[in-house]
Amino acid sequence: MELYGVRLLVSDFSASVHFWRDIMKFSAQFLDEELGYAYFDLGKVGLELHQQDVFAEAIGETTPVPLPRERQVILDFKVENVDATYAELVALGATSISQPTDRPAWRARTAHIADPDGHLLEIYTSLT
Repeated sequence: MELYGVRLLVSDFSASVHFWRDIMKFSAQFLDEELGYAYFDLGKVGLELHQQDVFAEAIGETTPVPLPRERQVILDFKVENVDATYAELVALGATSISQPTDRPAWRARTAHIADPDGHLLEIYTSLT
């Protein structure tokens, strides 16, 4: 078995595409507004966006889909410079959750941002 990708179910497809394409700077390999689906090839694994109501309908669930009550997933991204990457992403419009902080117990310097649906992204650099 091989992990192909992570699919985020999103409430505002256009806002999510803008975030992942224009703020995170990921290249969309496939994008269909009508289908409410996008695929970004990140190298080892893909990131997929799917309009949550469209997906729920496809698998026979009731729509509209209720919003999650708490954070359930964190996407981790290793970067060369947490401070510079965090500042750039926030300047481009990412929502700040926590500023760059050394976390010795984690052996990392981290910062956290969120996409338009509140999915949490951690950017980090290992502490030496």
